[in-house]
Order: sequence, then C-alpha cells, then structure tokens
Amino acid sequence: MAFEWTPEQLAFHECKAPRIRVKAFAGASKTTSLEGYTKRYPRLRFLYVAYNRSIADEGKARFPSNVKCMTSHQLAFKAVGRRFQHKLGASLRPADMRAVLGTSDWAFINAVIATVNAYLCSDREDFHEDHLPLFNGRPIVEMPPAFIAEVFLQAREVWRRMIDPEDTTVPHLHDAYLKLYYLSKPDLGDRFDVILADEAQDLNGITLGLIKNQSCRVIFVGDPHQSLYAFRGADNALSDPDLDDSVDLYLTKSFRFGPAVATVANIILSYKGEQLKIVGAGQPTQIKTQLDEGVRGAAYLCRTVSGVIMTALEFAPQGRTLYWVGGIEAYQIGDLEDLVWFSQGKTDKVRSKRLLKDFPDWTSYLTMAKESKDREMARLIKVVGLFPDIEKRLARLRTLTQKDEKDADVILSTAHRSKGLEWKHVYLGEDFPDPLDPELPPDARRDELNLLYVAATRAKHQLAINSVILGIMRDYERSRRRALEHQMLAIE
Repeated sequence: MAFEWTPEQLAFHECKAPRIRVKAFAGASKTTSLEGYTKRYPRLRFLYVAYNRSIADEGKARFPSNVKCMTSHQLAFKAVGRRFQHKLGASLRPADMRAVLGTSDWAFINAVIATVNAYLCSDREDFHEDHLPLFNGRPIVEMPPAFIAEVFLQAREVWRRMIDPEDTTVPHLHDAYLKLYYLSKPDLGDRFDVILADEAQDLNGITLGLIKNQSCRVIFVGDPHQSLYAFRGADNALSDPDLDDSVDLYLTKSFRFGPAVATVANIILSYKGEQLKIVGAGQPTQIKTQLDEGVRGAAYLCRTVSGVIMTALEFAPQGRTLYWVGGIEAYQIGDLEDLVWFSQGKTDKVRSKRLLKDFPDWTSYLTMAKESKDREMARLIKVVGLFPDIEKRLARLRTLTQKDEKDADVILSTAHRSKGLEWKHVYLGEDFPDPLDPELPPDARRDELNLLYVAATRAKHQLAINSVILGIMRDYERSRRRALEHQMLAIE
C-alpha cells in the first residue's frame, strides 16, 4: 500500500532547488518526509548529517542504500580525528586547567575554557570577541584590554597544545578535530549530490559553516522552535541570513497528537510571534493538571537534572519501577552517591579517585563550587541536602531502575533529553522557569518557551501541564479578551 503524502510533503519532494529549508513542527514526520525524498531520487548520492550518533544509527537502518548516514564528528574523525585518538577528552575540566594555566583564579580559568569552547563551535578561523563569555557577571569586553589580551593569549595556547599530538596534558576535544576538518575546507561535492542536514535548528556554527559552503544541493530540515542548544554554540540554520536565498517549505500537520495539545503548542509559540499554526492530526488528546491514577509508563519531564533526581527520590519509597532516558548514570547518580559519602566523611566508600585527589574534604568542595560558580557542582550540592535518608533512597533507586522502558512504571527525563521522543502520557515538572517573567532576558525567554514547547509536544494521549503553562494559557486568554474588547469599541 503506497504512503499517502500530504500536499506539503509532496511540495518538498518535488523541489530541486540548490538550497532548501524545510520548517517542520513537532510530530510532523520530517524524517519520514526525508526518507521519501531520498527514495524519489534513487540515483542521487545523499549524505544525511545527523545531530547525534543514535540518530545516525537509526538513519542507517531506515534510509535506502543511496544514503550515507553520519554525524559531522564521524565525518571529521575519519579524516582528521584518528591521529588524536590517544588523547581524546570529553571536556576541559577547571581542576585540570588550573595546572595548565598556572593559576587558581577560577573565574579566569572558566573564562579561558569558555573562550576555547566557543571558538571550537564557531565557523571563525581565529579567536574573536564573539567567543568571550561573561566574567563575574560582566561582559569581558568591558574589562581592561590587558585582561582580554591575556584571556586570548591563554586560549590560543590551550588550542595549540590541544592540537599537538605529542602534548597529552591538554586533552583533544571532539569539537577540536571537527574544527580542524572545517579549517581544511573539504569539498563534499566530490562524494555526494545532496546533503540532508537534520535538526538544522541545533547545528553549531562550525557544522553549519561546513555544510552551507558546499557546492552540491543542501537541504536543511528542522523546527526553529525546538532549538535547545544555543548554550552549546548552536546556530539556527533555519534563520541564518546566509541561507535567505533558499526555497522555504513547511510541514505543519502533526501526526503525534490531536487538537488539544496543538492548541497548547500554538499558544506557547504565539509568545514567540509564530504566525503558522500546528494542525493536530493525531488521536484526540486530553489536557489536565494531573495524570489519571494508575497510569503506567508515563513520562515525567523536568527542566533540570536535579529536578529529575528529586522526582526519582520522591518515587523511591513508593517502590515504583523507573526508566531513565539516557541511562541512570547520565543523571549523575554515581557522582551524587560519592558526594553523599564524601559529605559524611565516608571516604572509603567514594569510588571517584579524582574527587579524593582534587579535594581534601567536603569544605574544600563547597568552597570551589562557590568560587568557580560551577552549576553542575551547585546542583549536586543542593540535592545532597534534600532528604535525611538520601543514602537509603539512592540505594533504592538502583534496585528500581529497569533497563527496558516497557518494564517501568515511570519514565524519567529532562526536557532536553526528551526531544525526538514521545509517550502516551506526559507529566511536566514544576522546575521550569516562567518565560513571562519580566526579569528574564529576551534570549532566555526564547529558550524557555522552546523548551516548554518541546516538552508539551511529547504527549500523544494525555498531557499534565504544570503551573507555568497554565499561567501562559491564562495570560493568553486575558490578552485575547482585551483584543476583542478593543475591536468592539472600535466598531462602536
């Protein structure tokens, strides 16, 4: 039986423009649409650039044989990264960089690390003021020129040592070999006729630069309102002015949920000025403030890792089985267990040798967390003091955790990790900031609206909204009533 494409999908499949941007709302079958596109042109060679490895692996199983599925890092690793395999590292840790930079000024150390990370993710060939972070809450550009020069000097030195295969003191980050690959200006048109960039709203500057500079046809597909990684240097390719010569197409019909969730999503997006409306073409959905009793397999989505942990710790005494999206260790449970023992002076139970090496006692850990303003450390410290019986609850979490999602009573995830997933029942936690808070900066407001939209659109049958979304809906109704009153007065 042939798949019945929508008019919007057919318009995309028939488009042969050199640059195409497809803006697809949540649940609008963008991957299915891409699959249909590649099958329509079986003689063309496609490169499908996936946001992460799991999506690339799914693509390999899904797309036809004329499609090569890879992440930008996999592409770069084959060409450049192999020679740094012996010194690959996940991040530049402040505790390690203290020795490299020869200072204990944590604010300065963090400024250098942030500058290097921003450079690696950008499409600039050299360091630039755009890469500078805040310093003690102030833009570094407001600091004395000598200070800025020192940050750049140290950042360039870290980069030099990072790309030196012989220097194992400074790790080679995965973004570093991607940067080297980009700087080599590869021509992918020799190997591919079309490049498909999925999740285009979350491409960082360097991946976007790599793709948009190619001579072959490029197709960017994504949802601009699901842009969640601006803090990692992501650039929204769907609004990049360099791509304004693209043909813009849209996928507005969501097959995941019905009109009720679509209404919630449209209200959230109205605060971003979105004019297009999501059409809820899935099964009917319910909007509530609490999930029905006895629901099994419901997803509890929180804004923060600590919110997920607190939710899990509250479920622990109830004996409900748990599944963690991304695995339990992705939520720093092991680190938290070590910190609980460390805070109690039970160093013989601490598994992390690095923790014991870096900090002589709990007080020194608290001091560094305060001075370095490390958010990860601050979150863990907060959770350590939550429950008097936290050690017992943590042990219970281990026994309740299931490897297979279908065996769990409760699904746990951050809103970020929930992206691309869906569940019949979804509960939104209360740790989301209010995007209507007048004190919230515009960029933060946009990001929080995006996150609420992503979280709300994971639900297929029932969505339990939090007080933040309830407040947004009430504000929307008040605004609508005022607008109607103004219209009536104008008519009179």
